[in-house]
Amino acid sequence: MMNLRTLRLLILLAICSLCIHLNAQTDSVYDGTVHYFWTGDGNHVRYGLMDTTGNIICRPSFSQIGVPYFDLKSEPVPAAKGRKWGFINTKGEWVVRPQFEYAGYFHNGLAKVIVKGKTGYIRQDGTMAIEPRFEEGDDFLDTITVVRGYFQNKFQNLYINTCGKILWEEKFCFAWPFQDGIAEGSTCKFNEGEEELWGAIDANGEYLFTPQFKSPPRFLNKNAALVETDSLWGIISVDGHWIVPPKYDYACRAWVGDLAWIRTKSDEKWSLVGNNGKVITAQKFDEMDAFSEGLAAVKMGDRYGFIDTTGAVVLTLEPEYYPMHFSDGLALVVQTGDSTDRWGYINKKGEWVIPPQYVDADHFYGGLAYVILSNDPKDRRSGYINHRGQVVWQHKDKYPIEIRRF
Repeated sequence: MMNLRTLRLLILLAICSLCIHLNAQTDSVYDGTVHYFWTGDGNHVRYGLMDTTGNIICRPSFSQIGVPYFDLKSEPVPAAKGRKWGFINTKGEWVVRPQFEYAGYFHNGLAKVIVKGKTGYIRQDGTMAIEPRFEEGDDFLDTITVVRGYFQNKFQNLYINTCGKILWEEKFCFAWPFQDGIAEGSTCKFNEGEEELWGAIDANGEYLFTPQFKSPPRFLNKNAALVETDSLWGIISVDGHWIVPPKYDYACRAWVGDLAWIRTKSDEKWSLVGNNGKVITAQKFDEMDAFSEGLAAVKMGDRYGFIDTTGAVVLTLEPEYYPMHFSDGLALVVQTGDSTDRWGYINKKGEWVIPPQYVDADHFYGGLAYVILSNDPKDRRSGYINHRGQVVWQHKDKYPIEIRRF
């Protein structure tokens, strides 16, 4: 018979062994953010929850979790057990039992679910707000969203509100969901063989722009949008007058303020302009990216760097470094080499916070980043690091999870 002292010793050794296996560090500051982590052999992956110090909140028991991280204010979060989806809280407890074929994220108090192949929407307490009757549907990023299905024996795009009421009699051949009171892409009924043209509607179903453009309008603010006509881009106001007549060969939103990136074939370089068409950047760039945390990556000759919203270059990198966007105050940067690339992180001063050393790496979210530490067939390792570059949780596996950056 085992005595009590021996039993306590064995329990203590088991706990220590578990902590070593998880490689959890406790010297990070926990910021209230919960992350998912995974374990498995590449074919049978299971997901659990941990905090930013690497402490395990919930052991791997889910076949999927809907987001890479979430804070304490964003629960419940979609998760799957086997092939059924439900919703969990930040302790990994089911708050809506797994019962759906798919579950999306909550927006404006509603989340998309699929039941028997049909799309509907539930409330946060799990009760059905809009019965599943649509073939497809988008999230309620606004209080209006678009659904698709057979209405009057014809497949159509229609808009509904959070009560499930179909709005307006206008039938759309294609429609984008609302955001900030505007649906940027909407095409009205057109005859077979006619050119498909795009417009935009407001929350009352009124056209801000009647369908007349070759691609969906891209709003810089609620009063002005980038639009394409005759294969050229310009900036037009919602009252129909041209702020900048169509003259750009390429144009896209900069995703900050009211700014846009524009380029012409004759120039082949990118400039930053305001919604009034005024050029902001004196210097033009060979490549550009969207703004994130106030900075945008650009290429100048053989070097990359970052500019701020005034167009000023705030830092420049050496030629062998290629940067991604800023997230959590750090930008992911790859150091290109003759045989291998290495990934690391810089701050907004261009200083290396974590030198390039990883086989592959993802952006930081909520205090942690997933990295592949070794891709050696005999020693494959991946894990999560904090802002100091400390590994807070490490997983040794034959198949590190594939990193898909966005």
